[in-house]
Amino acid sequence: MHPRNPAPPPENHDSPSSPSPSPSPSPDTADTAGTRVLLVNPPLWNPYAPHLAVPLLLAVLRRHGVAARALDLSAETMRHLLSHTGSGDYAAHRPETLTGRARDQFEAARSAVDRATAFLRSPASVEDTDGHRAATAVCHAVLDGMAALTPGARLSFDRFDLRHRPVSSAQVMRAVTDPVHNPYLHVFERLLVPRLRALPDLEVVGLSVSADSQLIAALTAARLVRRERPAAHITLGGNFVTRIADRLRPGHPFFTLVDSLVCYEGEESVVALVDRLLTGRSPHGVPGIVVPDGDALHRCPPVTASLGELPVPDFTDHPLTDGYLAPGPVLPVIASRSCAWKCAFCAIPFASDAFRMRAPEAVVAELDELHRRHGIRHFQFVDEILTVRSMRGLARGLAGRDYRWYGETRFSPTIDRRLTDALYAAGCRRLDLGLESYNQDVLDRMRKDIKASWIAPNLDALLASGISVHLFGIAGFPGEARWQTARTVEFAAATLARSRERYGVPDSTFGIGPFVLDALSPVAAAPETYQVRVEPPGPGEDLQMALRYDYVGPVPEPRGAEDREIAARADRVLGGSTDSADRPAEEVLFLRADSRRDHRDAPPQVPCPGPHWDRMVLRPAGGWVVRLRDGDRTLLYEPREGALFSLPSGLLDLLPGRAVDVCRDRAERTLLRAALHHRCLEPAGPDTRPLTSAAQLTGGLLLRLAPGTRLVHEGTDAFLTSWITGQRLRLSASGATAARLIADASEGADAEAGDTAEDAGGDRHGDGGGLRWAELAARCAPGSVPRLRAFVWRLLIARFLSVETPDRSAHPVAGRR
Repeated sequence: MHPRNPAPPPENHDSPSSPSPSPSPSPDTADTAGTRVLLVNPPLWNPYAPHLAVPLLLAVLRRHGVAARALDLSAETMRHLLSHTGSGDYAAHRPETLTGRARDQFEAARSAVDRATAFLRSPASVEDTDGHRAATAVCHAVLDGMAALTPGARLSFDRFDLRHRPVSSAQVMRAVTDPVHNPYLHVFERLLVPRLRALPDLEVVGLSVSADSQLIAALTAARLVRRERPAAHITLGGNFVTRIADRLRPGHPFFTLVDSLVCYEGEESVVALVDRLLTGRSPHGVPGIVVPDGDALHRCPPVTASLGELPVPDFTDHPLTDGYLAPGPVLPVIASRSCAWKCAFCAIPFASDAFRMRAPEAVVAELDELHRRHGIRHFQFVDEILTVRSMRGLARGLAGRDYRWYGETRFSPTIDRRLTDALYAAGCRRLDLGLESYNQDVLDRMRKDIKASWIAPNLDALLASGISVHLFGIAGFPGEARWQTARTVEFAAATLARSRERYGVPDSTFGIGPFVLDALSPVAAAPETYQVRVEPPGPGEDLQMALRYDYVGPVPEPRGAEDREIAARADRVLGGSTDSADRPAEEVLFLRADSRRDHRDAPPQVPCPGPHWDRMVLRPAGGWVVRLRDGDRTLLYEPREGALFSLPSGLLDLLPGRAVDVCRDRAERTLLRAALHHRCLEPAGPDTRPLTSAAQLTGGLLLRLAPGTRLVHEGTDAFLTSWITGQRLRLSASGATAARLIADASEGADAEAGDTAEDAGGDRHGDGGGLRWAELAARCAPGSVPRLRAFVWRLLIARFLSVETPDRSAHPVAGRR
């Protein structure tokens, strides 16, 4: 999710030393006295929304009268590190230091990070794609700086990869006492330890480990719990614990930090475990328990939880207002558990209990209650699969309610327009589907139990109803040829183009990754069936779940003319980008899909709308599109798409009008068609409004280098660089002269004012910083002013410059971006 050409979020001009929001304080003892159980979701989990496990188990315990609390330590950790105060505290206590450019970049990002995270949590971030990229870039720059202070670490929104890796029990145990390479030790002293000290009656701590990325953090937290509350019973649960439990033997070092493991589903187990512990009894016999018993491990088989008896998840201890990096946030719910299919590459059915579904009326009642408690109307179904039966029930039950939701489903011959229209009417705005491959023989080897002939009709039905899609792809399944992977990628790219251009659904996405051999998958269980030779894990990889392998079977050759055509262009297809590097999180894409006006009520989307597009009456798009006239050319800019078009001014002066009437030749029609495709033009309607123009870069407007931007000279070349966004622009000699005038004016004003504060880019700007447009234009030859105006506007678009009025307020042009 690293942004490509991001823009800064809406900014103010506070000093970097302005107070920053600090993490939530520890709960008051009065509020927590009597709490006997603490449930913790350790980092790193999804920073955009809460995880379901802890709120659900908390609700179960409270329904049984247990005094329990929850802590989303993952959300608290991210909120702490992505703050001016927290990131500065982390840097101040590290033995390593940043110097030079790395230090300046880190400090520039820190000064903007509180504004960036506030923007990500605001509704404005949903539709402002430029602002969202910019805010994300700032957050990544902060994480990059902290990673540079932590040897061997790579920190991102998705996971924290540390020098010590969770594939080895020995490495995990070294990590929990290593303050140099484990950032959690420092952070948990500030976030977890005060919580523990505010819970004098604490007797049981449960840590939910759903993924390997949480294991080191969970055991680091367990060590601190053991230090602060040595008498408390510490238990680990969650999907990842279930997956590795059979690998642990008596005397395993993890049992020096935790007292028990709970495998598979926890609703029955947590009640039985807490009841036994709080009444002084042994945990033996608790469903799914793994607990040391002398020189052995006591293991008890799990039981299947009844979904009909699940309570409404309790999110009251979660920071819903300011703890997640998406507005809302989007709350997780389930309509079913596990998966009824057994795809060859997937370990879900083998690391979870039996598949079963909830009654639709129970799901609807849960959404009603969550809306009543929290005022939230956006939900994500975190089911492994939403079956057609589940979706039909949701379509009936949620019709007429003002909720919005998304989930994951599979292709089916029963998905048709009648169902997809009903889903849209019931609030469905996005569905993720396992495409995996667009080759029937590969799908058959994967045991997907779907037909390739279902795929396109299913997608057309969903898109025609206005439901955006995400397609998952797998490259290199054993026995798949490169040309077959190319067919999948090409089909997906065509689907996304059809989503945008035919159906007006711009937020459909595709992602493809290499096949990973999971140790619990059917392929690993019967490798000879798939002509795979598995290499045993190394001696230091006792927790490794992704196995190394060799495929020893044949690779299919192209059979027909279509296969040979695909094979001929496979290198070109696979040589391009198959997944957007800056694709936002699913929650953000879902919220964007919901922000679209109902496609059936909105004006028609007309990116290339068919053979008669040139007979539509067109106009420059209103709202976001801005333009700058430069003699016989006019520059149109549409920031949502990042589109920039230079059109003949005389041609635009004839709009509104039809392309067949106003264009002189095919070249002009092609240009208008491209501008229409990128939404710089739109169909004219009865509500035509005058276009807001940005051509008035005159008078007292002040130009200054944008936060994070520096003018850099390298030999005879000059560049403008943004240390926050990573953008770099080579300047011509005249462009470098104009940029130097602006930079010198700002620095000179600072020197006179004696101002020592640094802005987000590390540059010093006093109250008089900046250069008036009129002063800049006066220093140029009269004939070069139009070109100068175009140059300055391009720098504004690229966010290398910012514009202010003389009273230091932001210009409306800047506010609209």
